Amino acid sequence: MRKNEKRHQLTDEEMDALVIAEADDPSAWGDPILVAASMHPRPAWMTQARHLDLAAKFFVLSVLHRMGLEATLSSSRTDNVDIAIVLQAGRALTVEVKTLSGVKEWRVSPFRAADHHYFIFVSYPPMEEVTVQPTVYVIASKRLRRLVARRKAQSLPLELLAKEMAGRDPWQELAVVPAA
Repeated sequence: MRKNEKRHQLTDEEMDALVIAEADDPSAWGDPILVAASMHPRPAWMTQARHLDLAAKFFVLSVLHRMGLEATLSSSRTDNVDIAIVLQAGRALTVEVKTLSGVKEWRVSPFRAADHHYFIFVSYPPMEEVTVQPTVYVIASKRLRRLVARRKAQSLPLELLAKEMAGRDPWQELAVVPAA
């Protein structure tokens, strides 16, 4: 093709028709891409942790949507934000989801405390109990900062979070008027 000639750009409809017409013709398609198996497979615990982490985030997201909130899962972990909740133009809450499995405490790691930033701890029972719903603890990040500072410990017992919530429904921490 010469430099001055323009290629004919297929419309979406033309592209769809071409794909459908050539769907059963193996010669119309290139060789499949094969990916070799890793020389070093991931340990089972790593895969399990990743799956649980995703399960926790989607669990939280589903509850937020059931509450009528406009919540979006973050694709990047900027500022440790897993989920953004849009309240109204210019106003939002951010959520960091912490996944725990079969443990009774959170090992404190550095975190940011900011206005309108919340932590949601999703505590799953041991893996043998996969049908049991997780226990959830919701706490404002600044409140969590004060709690951690008071304790001066490397870990925070989940029963202390439960006491801090004083028997309230954990999701009430986020009970706000949904976006219009």
